[in-house]
Amino acid sequence: MKPRLFTLGRLAIVSVPALGFFAIPFLPFAQQPVLWLGLPAVLVWSALMVLLSVAALQVVEMLYLRAGGREADLQEAERFATQQIEQIRAARIAAEDSEGVR
Repeated sequence: MKPRLFTLGRLAIVSVPALGFFAIPFLPFAQQPVLWLGLPAVLVWSALMVLLSVAALQVVEMLYLRAGGREADLQEAERFATQQIEQIRAARIAAEDSEGVR
């Protein structure tokens, strides 16, 4: 069975930082001037959500590769390369036939 990149568990992992981004206007510290570590709280929150997004995507990739994604990706790349070679070969044969070379 081919591993799937998009599963409910992986979607849940990625949705946490996305919801954190969308929640910014509704958070109490966004309505008033508050400083965290000498920076505006909204800026610190956004930076944390960016870092959490990177970590979530790394976890999703690790889970996908652990489920056999690397082999599936290699097979797909090989199949795609073979299809491209066949298309180039067919186009070359058609061009030679139209020029009367064959």
